[in-house]
Amino acid sequence: MIDAKQIVEQYTPFAYTMAFRLTGNQAEAWDLTQNAMLRVMRSFSTYDPKYKVEQWLYRIVKNLFIDRKRQIKRKKEAMLERDPRDGGERLAPVDTLVDTAATPEQTADREDRRDAVQAALMTLPDEMKVALTLVDIEGFSYEEAGRILEIPSSTLGVRVYRGRKLMKERLKPFMEGQA
Repeated sequence: MIDAKQIVEQYTPFAYTMAFRLTGNQAEAWDLTQNAMLRVMRSFSTYDPKYKVEQWLYRIVKNLFIDRKRQIKRKKEAMLERDPRDGGERLAPVDTLVDTAATPEQTADREDRRDAVQAALMTLPDEMKVALTLVDIEGFSYEEAGRILEIPSSTLGVRVYRGRKLMKERLKPFMEGQA
């Protein structure tokens, strides 16, 4: 039987990845991840072992993300775009990794693709963004993602289809520029 401490130790990277996909911002993702792990510690007694830990944790991250968006909307606060510690732009975790096998051109192309996909993802409505993140990025099945979001898998399928269609439209200029 897994306990709250083990979940925090094993699943913090998973929670961060999900938070970053939802926020598109490193600092916000870490903040969201920390809040999620605090919630795991406080509400572990509500965890139902019939669900995967990833499903329960994703629901926590998603709900915290939605709550935060509501707060920001109410307060209408401007989001910070630069890291105050170094005055530079925020870096995604992928930006800090070194790939010794890739050439500089390959690395630049991969970063351009990643940035274009992330930018297009951030323009989607939240329900499509969450659906695509769960199914296409995190690899959950439609059934698992539907349970996480508490919606029928058919509704999820519509959101994924529409989200993919919008992503294709928004990435078309980028892809044409690559040809």
